[in-house]
Amino acid sequence: MRKLVFTFMLILIGHWNCFSQTVLDTDELNNLDNVFLYSLKRYCESLDSLKVKTVFVKDGEHIGQIWPKKIKSFEIKYLGYFDYRKVIRENDGNVTMVGIGPLQYRKGKFYVDVIPFSTTYSKRAVHFSNGGGLTVYFEYDKERKGLIYKTEEWGGI
Repeated sequence: MRKLVFTFMLILIGHWNCFSQTVLDTDELNNLDNVFLYSLKRYCESLDSLKVKTVFVKDGEHIGQIWPKKIKSFEIKYLGYFDYRKVIRENDGNVTMVGIGPLQYRKGKFYVDVIPFSTTYSKRAVHFSNGGGLTVYFEYDKERKGLIYKTEEWGGI
């Protein structure tokens, strides 16, 4: 019985990933317009282009290999774990690295967290600290059969 429930949950989670595409802002660029990229775009819209030139994104399993290298006026660099130390050293020992969380569902709401981390390297380890981040909310539209942007909220710890 447990195996049946476990199998059902895996299938359900797989279907959530399939339907995680947002219906808004469709540009038909090889499925680039998903909720994760849309959330990153919303984060970039909140940045001051006079102060920030490059956005460093922690590479993750839901980060597309063909995601854009530029959003608005910001250069986007996707970093794997082995890139962290080099980038931190090139940026005077401290860099803001953005983590994009998985699609979550709680209390009737779908959302993705975009968390900017202040990242340093010392004592042979990479250290991440943050004080909160951006939560981008989506809702399921039955007519369009997909998720659409609802709202966003900045929160702190």
